[in-house]
Amino acid sequence: MAQRSLGELLRSVGAFLLADGLGVVGAVVFSIVLARMRGAEELGLFSFSMAQGLLLQLVVEANFAITLPQEVARTGRIAAPLQQTQRAKWYLALVGVPLGLGLTLFLGREDAILSTVAAFTVTLLHSWVGSYTAALHGLGQMTALGSIIAVSTVLGALGGIGAIVMGLPLPGVILVHGFGIALPMWIWTGRLLRQREPDWSPWRMYLGEIVREVCSVGWRQTACAVLSTLRQRWYWIVLGILTIGYMRFGVLLLGWVGAAATVLGAYSAAQRFVVVLRMLPNAFFRVFLPQFTKRPESFRVQWALGLSMVVGLPLAALLHATAPWLIELTFRIPEAVPMLQLMGWALPGVMLSHVAESYALTFSRYQRVVVGWAAVVLGLGVLVALWGFQWWAGMAVAAVYVGMETLYALGIVVIVGADRRVHSHAQLVESTGQIREG
Repeated sequence: MAQRSLGELLRSVGAFLLADGLGVVGAVVFSIVLARMRGAEELGLFSFSMAQGLLLQLVVEANFAITLPQEVARTGRIAAPLQQTQRAKWYLALVGVPLGLGLTLFLGREDAILSTVAAFTVTLLHSWVGSYTAALHGLGQMTALGSIIAVSTVLGALGGIGAIVMGLPLPGVILVHGFGIALPMWIWTGRLLRQREPDWSPWRMYLGEIVREVCSVGWRQTACAVLSTLRQRWYWIVLGILTIGYMRFGVLLLGWVGAAATVLGAYSAAQRFVVVLRMLPNAFFRVFLPQFTKRPESFRVQWALGLSMVVGLPLAALLHATAPWLIELTFRIPEAVPMLQLMGWALPGVMLSHVAESYALTFSRYQRVVVGWAAVVLGLGVLVALWGFQWWAGMAVAAVYVGMETLYALGIVVIVGADRRVHSHAQLVESTGQIREG
Protein backbone atom coordinates (compact mmCIF):
# COMPACT_ATOMS: atom_id res chain seq x y z
CA MET A 1 0.00 0.00 0.00
CA ALA A 2 2.83 2.38 0.88
CA GLN A 3 4.62 1.63 -2.40
CA ARG A 4 1.40 2.22 -4.30
CA SER A 5 0.84 5.57 -2.56
CA LEU A 6 4.43 6.60 -3.26
CA GLY A 7 4.06 5.61 -6.90
CA GLU A 8 0.85 7.62 -7.27
CA LEU A 9 2.52 10.61 -5.62
CA LEU A 10 5.51 10.44 -7.97
CA ARG A 11 3.26 10.10 -11.02
CA SER A 12 1.19 13.11 -9.93
CA VAL A 13 4.29 15.22 -9.29
CA GLY A 14 5.79 14.15 -12.61
CA ALA A 15 2.59 15.00 -14.48
CA PHE A 16 2.49 18.49 -13.00
CA LEU A 17 6.19 19.08 -13.64
CA LEU A 18 5.65 18.02 -17.25
CA ALA A 19 2.63 20.33 -17.51
CA ASP A 20 4.55 23.27 -16.01
CA GLY A 21 7.56 22.62 -18.23
CA LEU A 22 5.49 22.35 -21.40
CA GLY A 23 3.55 25.46 -20.41
CA VAL A 24 6.72 27.51 -20.01
CA VAL A 25 8.36 26.12 -23.15
CA GLY A 26 5.18 26.59 -25.19
CA ALA A 27 4.78 30.21 -24.06
CA VAL A 28 8.43 31.01 -24.78
CA VAL A 29 8.40 29.39 -28.23
CA PHE A 30 5.16 31.18 -29.10
CA SER A 31 6.65 34.53 -28.01
CA ILE A 32 9.84 33.91 -30.00
CA VAL A 33 7.89 33.10 -33.17
CA LEU A 34 5.74 36.21 -32.66
CA ALA A 35 8.81 38.42 -32.20
CA ARG A 36 10.75 36.92 -35.12
CA MET A 37 7.83 37.14 -37.58
CA ARG A 38 6.02 40.27 -36.37
CA GLY A 39 8.71 42.28 -34.56
CA ALA A 40 9.13 43.82 -31.11
CA GLU A 41 6.05 46.04 -31.50
CA GLU A 42 3.58 43.15 -31.74
CA LEU A 43 5.35 41.24 -28.96
CA GLY A 44 5.00 44.33 -26.76
CA LEU A 45 1.29 44.78 -27.47
CA PHE A 46 0.69 41.07 -26.91
CA SER A 47 2.54 41.08 -23.57
CA PHE A 48 0.76 44.23 -22.36
CA SER A 49 -2.68 42.91 -23.32
CA MET A 50 -2.08 39.53 -21.71
CA ALA A 51 -0.71 41.19 -18.55
CA GLN A 52 -3.95 43.17 -18.28
CA GLY A 53 -5.84 39.94 -18.87
CA LEU A 54 -3.91 38.40 -15.99
CA LEU A 55 -5.01 41.24 -13.71
CA LEU A 56 -8.61 40.55 -14.71
CA GLN A 57 -8.07 36.85 -14.01
CA LEU A 58 -6.84 37.65 -10.51
CA VAL A 59 -10.04 39.62 -9.84
CA VAL A 60 -12.33 36.92 -11.27
CA GLU A 61 -10.50 33.94 -9.76
CA ALA A 62 -10.28 35.44 -6.22
CA ASN A 63 -8.69 32.26 -4.79
CA PHE A 64 -11.46 29.94 -6.04
CA ALA A 65 -8.62 27.69 -7.25
CA ILE A 66 -8.01 26.91 -3.56
CA THR A 67 -11.49 27.04 -2.04
CA LEU A 68 -13.32 25.07 -4.77
CA PRO A 69 -11.08 21.95 -4.52
CA GLN A 70 -11.46 22.07 -0.74
CA GLU A 71 -15.27 22.17 -1.05
CA VAL A 72 -15.37 19.35 -3.62
CA ALA A 73 -13.00 17.21 -1.53
CA ARG A 74 -15.04 17.83 1.63
CA THR A 75 -18.51 17.15 0.18
CA GLY A 76 -17.76 14.89 -2.78
CA ARG A 77 -20.24 16.96 -4.81
CA ILE A 78 -19.54 18.76 -8.08
CA ALA A 79 -22.64 20.54 -9.40
CA ALA A 80 -23.53 22.77 -6.44
CA PRO A 81 -19.98 24.06 -5.67
CA LEU A 82 -19.33 24.64 -9.39
CA GLN A 83 -22.58 26.56 -9.84
CA GLN A 84 -21.81 28.78 -6.85
CA THR A 85 -18.27 29.43 -8.08
CA GLN A 86 -19.19 30.15 -11.69
CA ARG A 87 -21.97 32.56 -10.73
CA ALA A 88 -19.60 34.43 -8.39
CA LYS A 89 -17.03 34.68 -11.20
CA TRP A 90 -19.58 36.22 -13.56
CA TYR A 91 -20.44 38.85 -10.94
CA LEU A 92 -16.75 39.66 -10.42
CA ALA A 93 -16.34 39.94 -14.20
CA LEU A 94 -19.05 42.62 -14.20
CA VAL A 95 -16.58 44.75 -12.22
CA GLY A 96 -13.27 43.68 -13.73
CA VAL A 97 -14.01 43.90 -17.47
CA PRO A 98 -15.36 47.51 -17.58
CA LEU A 99 -12.59 48.70 -15.26
CA GLY A 100 -9.86 47.08 -17.37
CA LEU A 101 -11.15 48.37 -20.70
CA GLY A 102 -11.87 51.80 -19.25
CA LEU A 103 -8.32 52.03 -17.88
CA THR A 104 -6.86 51.10 -21.26
CA LEU A 105 -8.83 53.85 -23.01
CA PHE A 106 -8.22 56.41 -20.26
CA LEU A 107 -4.45 55.95 -20.56
CA GLY A 108 -4.57 56.46 -24.30
CA ARG A 109 -3.58 52.94 -25.39
CA GLU A 110 -5.93 52.79 -28.37
CA ASP A 111 -3.32 50.64 -30.11
CA ALA A 112 -3.93 47.92 -27.50
CA ILE A 113 -7.72 48.08 -27.11
CA LEU A 114 -8.62 45.30 -29.58
CA SER A 115 -5.89 42.99 -28.34
CA THR A 116 -6.98 43.70 -24.75
CA VAL A 117 -10.60 42.80 -25.62
CA ALA A 118 -9.31 39.53 -27.09
CA ALA A 119 -7.17 38.92 -24.00
CA PHE A 120 -10.14 39.56 -21.69
CA THR A 121 -12.28 37.14 -23.72
CA VAL A 122 -9.65 34.44 -23.42
CA THR A 123 -9.15 35.22 -19.73
CA LEU A 124 -12.84 34.73 -18.92
CA LEU A 125 -12.89 31.43 -20.81
CA HIS A 126 -9.76 30.23 -19.02
CA SER A 127 -11.21 31.24 -15.67
CA TRP A 128 -14.39 29.35 -16.50
CA VAL A 129 -12.51 26.19 -17.45
CA GLY A 130 -10.22 26.71 -14.45
CA SER A 131 -13.19 25.89 -12.21
CA TYR A 132 -13.41 22.47 -13.87
CA THR A 133 -9.71 21.78 -13.32
CA ALA A 134 -10.11 22.92 -9.71
CA ALA A 135 -12.99 20.45 -9.26
CA LEU A 136 -10.82 17.63 -10.65
CA HIS A 137 -8.14 18.72 -8.20
CA GLY A 138 -10.67 18.31 -5.39
CA LEU A 139 -11.54 14.83 -6.61
CA GLY A 140 -7.87 13.84 -6.40
CA GLN A 141 -7.43 13.14 -10.14
CA MET A 142 -3.99 14.72 -10.20
CA THR A 143 -2.35 12.57 -12.89
CA ALA A 144 -5.24 13.10 -15.31
CA LEU A 145 -5.24 16.82 -14.55
CA GLY A 146 -1.52 17.13 -15.28
CA SER A 147 -1.98 15.34 -18.61
CA ILE A 148 -4.91 17.58 -19.55
CA ILE A 149 -2.94 20.75 -18.84
CA ALA A 150 0.12 19.48 -20.75
CA VAL A 151 -1.77 18.45 -23.89
CA SER A 152 -3.98 21.56 -23.95
CA THR A 153 -0.98 23.87 -23.53
CA VAL A 154 0.83 22.27 -26.47
CA LEU A 155 -2.28 22.46 -28.67
CA GLY A 156 -2.76 26.13 -27.80
CA ALA A 157 0.85 27.00 -28.57
CA LEU A 158 0.67 25.19 -31.92
CA GLY A 159 -2.60 26.93 -32.77
CA GLY A 160 -1.15 30.33 -31.88
CA ILE A 161 1.97 29.73 -33.98
CA GLY A 162 -0.24 28.63 -36.89
CA ALA A 163 -2.26 31.84 -36.58
CA ILE A 164 0.95 33.89 -36.70
CA VAL A 165 2.18 32.05 -39.80
CA MET A 166 -1.21 32.49 -41.50
CA GLY A 167 -0.97 36.26 -40.98
CA LEU A 168 -3.94 36.76 -38.64
CA PRO A 169 -4.01 40.14 -36.86
CA LEU A 170 -2.85 40.17 -33.25
CA PRO A 171 -6.35 39.95 -31.67
CA GLY A 172 -7.02 36.89 -33.84
CA VAL A 173 -3.72 35.33 -32.78
CA ILE A 174 -4.62 35.86 -29.10
CA LEU A 175 -8.05 34.28 -29.60
CA VAL A 176 -6.73 31.25 -31.49
CA HIS A 177 -3.96 30.73 -28.92
CA GLY A 178 -6.32 31.09 -25.95
CA PHE A 179 -9.16 29.02 -27.37
CA GLY A 180 -6.65 26.36 -28.44
CA ILE A 181 -5.76 25.88 -24.78
CA ALA A 182 -9.22 26.29 -23.24
CA LEU A 183 -11.49 24.27 -25.55
CA PRO A 184 -9.63 20.92 -25.33
CA MET A 185 -9.37 21.43 -21.57
CA TRP A 186 -13.08 22.20 -21.31
CA ILE A 187 -14.12 19.10 -23.31
CA TRP A 188 -11.71 16.77 -21.50
CA THR A 189 -12.41 17.96 -17.95
CA GLY A 190 -16.16 18.18 -18.64
CA ARG A 191 -16.29 14.53 -19.70
CA LEU A 192 -14.34 13.38 -16.65
CA LEU A 193 -16.54 15.37 -14.27
CA ARG A 194 -19.73 14.14 -15.92
CA GLN A 195 -18.67 10.57 -15.22
CA ARG A 196 -18.99 11.42 -11.52
CA GLU A 197 -22.34 13.25 -11.87
CA PRO A 198 -24.13 12.13 -15.08
CA ASP A 199 -27.06 14.54 -14.55
CA TRP A 200 -24.75 17.58 -14.53
CA SER A 201 -23.99 19.34 -17.82
CA PRO A 202 -20.46 20.71 -18.36
CA TRP A 203 -21.78 23.02 -21.09
CA ARG A 204 -24.03 25.02 -18.76
CA MET A 205 -22.52 28.49 -18.41
CA TYR A 206 -25.11 30.22 -16.16
CA LEU A 207 -24.68 33.41 -18.20
CA GLY A 208 -28.31 33.45 -19.28
CA GLU A 209 -29.40 33.03 -15.67
CA ILE A 210 -27.21 35.96 -14.61
CA VAL A 211 -28.65 38.18 -17.37
CA ARG A 212 -32.23 37.28 -16.42
CA GLU A 213 -31.46 37.85 -12.77
CA VAL A 214 -29.97 41.28 -13.45
CA CYS A 215 -33.00 42.24 -15.54
CA SER A 216 -35.46 41.06 -12.89
CA VAL A 217 -33.84 42.49 -9.74
CA GLY A 218 -32.34 45.62 -11.27
CA TRP A 219 -28.85 47.08 -11.25
CA ARG A 220 -29.01 48.26 -7.64
CA GLN A 221 -29.48 44.79 -6.18
CA THR A 222 -26.99 43.41 -8.67
CA ALA A 223 -24.42 45.95 -7.45
CA CYS A 224 -25.12 44.85 -3.87
CA ALA A 225 -24.50 41.22 -4.86
CA VAL A 226 -21.24 42.18 -6.56
CA LEU A 227 -20.09 44.20 -3.53
CA SER A 228 -20.93 41.28 -1.25
CA THR A 229 -18.76 38.96 -3.35
CA LEU A 230 -15.94 41.52 -3.35
CA ARG A 231 -16.12 41.87 0.44
CA GLN A 232 -15.82 38.11 0.83
CA ARG A 233 -12.88 37.84 -1.56
CA TRP A 234 -11.04 41.16 -1.32
CA TYR A 235 -8.06 39.82 0.64
CA TRP A 236 -7.34 37.09 -1.91
CA ILE A 237 -7.71 39.52 -4.82
CA VAL A 238 -5.22 41.95 -3.27
CA LEU A 239 -2.83 39.12 -2.40
CA GLY A 240 -2.96 37.79 -5.97
CA ILE A 241 -2.31 41.22 -7.47
CA LEU A 242 0.66 41.75 -5.16
CA THR A 243 2.03 38.28 -5.89
CA ILE A 244 1.92 38.72 -9.65
CA GLY A 245 2.66 42.44 -9.53
CA TYR A 246 6.41 41.96 -9.25
CA MET A 247 6.82 39.99 -12.47
CA ARG A 248 4.17 41.82 -14.54
CA PHE A 249 4.97 45.21 -12.98
CA GLY A 250 7.34 46.32 -15.76
CA VAL A 251 5.12 45.45 -18.72
CA LEU A 252 2.03 47.00 -17.12
CA LEU A 253 3.83 50.16 -16.02
CA LEU A 254 5.45 50.69 -19.42
CA GLY A 255 2.10 50.20 -21.11
CA TRP A 256 0.25 52.50 -18.75
CA VAL A 257 2.76 55.37 -19.06
CA GLY A 258 2.56 55.25 -22.84
CA ALA A 259 5.89 53.64 -23.70
CA ALA A 260 6.36 52.72 -27.34
CA ALA A 261 5.29 49.18 -28.22
CA THR A 262 8.88 48.41 -29.28
CA VAL A 263 10.10 49.24 -25.75
CA LEU A 264 7.38 46.98 -24.36
CA GLY A 265 8.55 44.23 -26.70
CA ALA A 266 12.20 44.55 -25.65
CA TYR A 267 11.29 44.45 -21.96
CA SER A 268 9.00 41.45 -22.54
CA ALA A 269 11.72 39.54 -24.36
CA ALA A 270 14.18 40.06 -21.49
CA GLN A 271 11.53 39.18 -18.94
CA ARG A 272 10.84 35.79 -20.55
CA PHE A 273 14.27 34.48 -19.52
CA VAL A 274 13.87 35.67 -15.94
CA VAL A 275 10.46 33.96 -15.75
CA VAL A 276 12.02 30.66 -16.84
CA LEU A 277 14.85 30.93 -14.30
CA ARG A 278 12.37 31.71 -11.51
CA MET A 279 11.29 28.07 -11.75
CA LEU A 280 14.38 27.16 -9.71
CA PRO A 281 13.53 29.35 -6.66
CA ASN A 282 9.94 28.11 -6.97
CA ALA A 283 11.20 24.53 -6.72
CA PHE A 284 13.17 25.39 -3.56
CA PHE A 285 10.03 26.99 -2.10
CA ARG A 286 7.96 23.84 -2.71
CA VAL A 287 10.62 21.64 -1.12
CA PHE A 288 11.32 23.82 1.92
CA LEU A 289 7.72 24.77 2.77
CA PRO A 290 6.67 21.34 4.14
CA GLN A 291 10.10 20.91 5.77
CA PHE A 292 9.87 24.18 7.72
CA THR A 293 6.23 23.41 8.56
CA LYS A 294 7.39 20.28 10.40
CA ARG A 295 10.72 21.60 11.71
CA PRO A 296 10.71 25.43 11.80
CA GLU A 297 13.76 25.46 14.05
CA SER A 298 15.87 24.21 11.12
CA PHE A 299 15.65 27.62 9.40
CA ARG A 300 18.71 29.87 9.78
CA VAL A 301 18.96 33.41 8.40
CA GLN A 302 22.69 33.02 7.64
CA TRP A 303 21.98 29.78 5.80
CA ALA A 304 19.22 31.45 3.71
CA LEU A 305 21.54 34.32 2.77
CA GLY A 306 24.34 31.93 1.85
CA LEU A 307 22.10 29.70 -0.27
CA SER A 308 20.68 32.67 -2.18
CA MET A 309 24.19 33.89 -2.98
CA VAL A 310 25.52 30.46 -3.96
CA VAL A 311 22.58 29.80 -6.31
CA GLY A 312 21.53 33.31 -7.39
CA LEU A 313 24.85 35.02 -8.10
CA PRO A 314 26.20 32.40 -10.56
CA LEU A 315 22.86 32.41 -12.40
CA ALA A 316 22.92 36.21 -12.62
CA ALA A 317 26.53 36.25 -13.83
CA LEU A 318 25.83 33.54 -16.42
CA LEU A 319 22.77 35.42 -17.69
CA HIS A 320 24.77 38.66 -17.90
CA ALA A 321 27.51 37.00 -19.95
CA THR A 322 25.24 35.06 -22.31
CA ALA A 323 22.51 37.70 -22.80
CA PRO A 324 23.72 38.88 -26.26
CA TRP A 325 23.88 35.30 -27.51
CA LEU A 326 20.51 34.33 -26.00
CA ILE A 327 18.68 37.31 -27.48
CA GLU A 328 20.28 36.85 -30.91
CA LEU A 329 19.42 33.16 -30.92
CA THR A 330 15.78 33.74 -29.93
CA PHE A 331 13.97 37.08 -30.13
CA ARG A 332 16.54 39.09 -32.13
CA ILE A 333 15.62 42.33 -30.37
CA PRO A 334 18.96 44.02 -29.60
CA GLU A 335 17.38 46.52 -27.20
CA ALA A 336 16.51 43.61 -24.90
CA VAL A 337 20.16 42.69 -24.23
CA PRO A 338 21.03 45.39 -21.63
CA MET A 339 17.64 44.92 -19.97
CA LEU A 340 18.23 41.18 -19.63
CA GLN A 341 21.76 41.72 -18.30
CA LEU A 342 20.36 44.07 -15.66
CA MET A 343 17.24 42.06 -14.73
CA GLY A 344 19.30 38.93 -14.16
CA TRP A 345 20.76 40.47 -11.00
CA ALA A 346 17.33 40.18 -9.38
CA LEU A 347 17.81 36.40 -9.11
CA PRO A 348 19.74 36.42 -5.78
CA GLY A 349 16.91 38.46 -4.26
CA VAL A 350 14.27 36.17 -5.79
CA MET A 351 16.08 33.15 -4.37
CA LEU A 352 16.37 34.72 -0.92
CA SER A 353 12.72 35.80 -0.80
CA HIS A 354 11.48 32.33 -1.78
CA VAL A 355 13.58 30.62 0.89
CA ALA A 356 12.55 33.15 3.56
CA GLU A 357 8.88 32.93 2.53
CA SER A 358 8.93 29.14 2.78
CA TYR A 359 9.64 29.66 6.49
CA ALA A 360 7.61 32.81 7.17
CA LEU A 361 4.38 31.63 5.55
CA THR A 362 4.23 28.61 7.88
CA PHE A 363 3.30 31.05 10.70
CA SER A 364 0.06 33.02 10.63
CA ARG A 365 1.71 35.93 12.51
CA TYR A 366 3.97 36.63 9.52
CA GLN A 367 1.39 36.42 6.73
CA ARG A 368 -0.21 39.86 7.05
CA VAL A 369 3.18 41.47 7.64
CA VAL A 370 4.60 39.84 4.48
CA VAL A 371 1.63 41.04 2.42
CA GLY A 372 1.95 44.55 3.86
CA TRP A 373 5.68 44.70 3.13
CA ALA A 374 5.08 43.49 -0.45
CA ALA A 375 2.53 46.29 -0.93
CA VAL A 376 4.95 48.91 0.43
CA VAL A 377 7.80 47.78 -1.83
CA LEU A 378 5.54 47.59 -4.89
CA GLY A 379 4.22 51.10 -4.20
CA LEU A 380 7.74 52.49 -3.82
CA GLY A 381 8.79 50.72 -6.99
CA VAL A 382 5.97 52.26 -9.01
CA LEU A 383 6.81 55.77 -7.77
CA VAL A 384 10.54 55.43 -8.50
CA ALA A 385 9.88 53.86 -11.91
CA LEU A 386 7.52 56.68 -12.88
CA TRP A 387 10.26 59.17 -12.04
CA GLY A 388 13.08 57.23 -13.72
CA PHE A 389 11.13 56.44 -16.89
CA GLN A 390 11.36 60.07 -17.95
CA TRP A 391 15.15 59.75 -18.41
CA TRP A 392 16.00 56.08 -18.90
CA ALA A 393 12.77 54.52 -20.23
CA GLY A 394 12.77 50.71 -20.10
CA MET A 395 16.18 50.47 -18.41
CA ALA A 396 14.83 52.44 -15.44
CA VAL A 397 11.94 49.97 -15.04
CA ALA A 398 14.35 47.02 -15.27
CA ALA A 399 16.58 48.57 -12.59
CA VAL A 400 13.59 49.23 -10.34
CA TYR A 401 12.49 45.59 -10.74
CA VAL A 402 15.90 44.43 -9.48
CA GLY A 403 15.69 46.85 -6.56
CA MET A 404 12.18 45.72 -5.67
CA GLU A 405 13.07 42.03 -5.57
CA THR A 406 16.19 42.75 -3.49
CA LEU A 407 14.46 45.13 -1.07
CA TYR A 408 11.52 42.77 -0.59
CA ALA A 409 13.81 39.82 0.15
CA LEU A 410 15.96 41.76 2.63
CA GLY A 411 12.85 43.07 4.35
CA ILE A 412 11.46 39.55 4.85
CA VAL A 413 14.81 38.41 6.29
CA VAL A 414 14.91 41.39 8.69
CA ILE A 415 11.30 40.76 9.78
CA VAL A 416 11.94 37.07 10.39
CA GLY A 417 15.29 37.67 12.13
CA ALA A 418 13.92 40.35 14.46
CA ASP A 419 10.86 38.28 15.33
CA ARG A 420 12.92 35.19 16.06
CA ARG A 421 15.20 37.18 18.38
CA VAL A 422 12.17 38.55 20.26
CA HIS A 423 10.68 35.09 20.65
CA SER A 424 14.02 33.62 21.74
CA HIS A 425 14.41 36.37 24.35
CA ALA A 426 10.85 35.79 25.59
CA GLN A 427 11.47 32.05 25.90
CA LEU A 428 14.74 32.70 27.74
CA VAL A 429 13.00 35.03 30.23
CA GLU A 430 10.21 32.50 30.74
CA SER A 431 12.62 29.61 31.34
CA THR A 432 14.69 31.77 33.74
CA GLY A 433 11.56 32.63 35.69
CA GLN A 434 10.60 28.97 35.95
CA ILE A 435 14.08 28.06 37.23
CA ARG A 436 13.89 30.77 39.91
CA GLU A 437 10.41 29.60 40.97
CA GLY A 438 11.71 26.05 41.18
